[in-house]
Amino acid sequence: MELQTQLKIAGLNHSEITVYLFLLENGLSTPPIVSRGTKIARTNCYNILLDLKNKGLIEEQTVGKHKTYLAKDPAALLHTLEQKKEAIARILPDLRGLYTLQKNKPKIRYYNGIEQIKEIYLQTLSANRVYGLASTKKLYELMPEFYLQHLNEIQKRGIVWYDILSHSSESKGAPEMKAILKGLYDQHFLPNQYGDFPTDMLLWGDNIALITLEEPIFGTVLTNPLLAKTFSIVFDMLWNATNVS
Repeated sequence: MELQTQLKIAGLNHSEITVYLFLLENGLSTPPIVSRGTKIARTNCYNILLDLKNKGLIEEQTVGKHKTYLAKDPAALLHTLEQKKEAIARILPDLRGLYTLQKNKPKIRYYNGIEQIKEIYLQTLSANRVYGLASTKKLYELMPEFYLQHLNEIQKRGIVWYDILSHSSESKGAPEMKAILKGLYDQHFLPNQYGDFPTDMLLWGDNIALITLEEPIFGTVLTNPLLAKTFSIVFDMLWNATNVS
C-alpha cells in the first residue's frame, strides 16, 4: 500500500501503478500476460503500457512476432521526475508572467434573486469601511426586516458607512440607518432632479457590487484592487460635490 501511495504521488495513476509493479515482479511479459496477471482488460493494457513506455519507466522489445515489455531500473522514476522538474523550471518565467496578468483581471460573481442579493450585503460585514451609492428608500421597501437586521449587525461590528443617496431616501431608509449607526454613519443626498436610483452600488476593500433594485433583481460583485481604487476616487469626487444632510 505504501508503494502505491508513493507512486501515486510520483504521478502514476492506479492502473499504471498496477501494471508497473507487475512488470517489476514478473519481468519480461506480453500484453496478454500482463492483462491476465493484473485483471485489466487487454485493450486497456496496451494503452497503459504505451503510457509507461512514454514516461520512460518500461521498455518495449520484440520477441518473434510479439511485443514484450520489461520494467526499467526503478531509478528511471527519479530520472523522469528530474526531467519534469527541469521542464517546469524552463517555463516557470513564462508561467509567472501569465500569473501576474491574471492577478490584474477582476474576479466576477453573479447573484440572482432577493435571497442571493442578501448574500452581497452580508459580505460587507467583513469590511472596516463601506461606501454606498443607493436608494435606501427602495432597499427598505424591498426587504425591510433584513435591512434593519443588517444595520444592527453593522453597528455591532463598528463598521463605518458612507452613503450618497437619492433625494427620496431622506424620508425612508436613511433616517433608520442614521438612528441605528449614529456616529458610524454619514450621508449626502443628491438633488431631487436626479430621481431615485434603480440600482445600488457598494464599495468595500477590493470589491465593487452593482445590484438592481427592480425586477429582475440580480447583482454582480467585481473584485479587483485597480477597479476598486478608481471607483473610490469617483465616490470621493461625488461626495465632495454633494451637500451634507
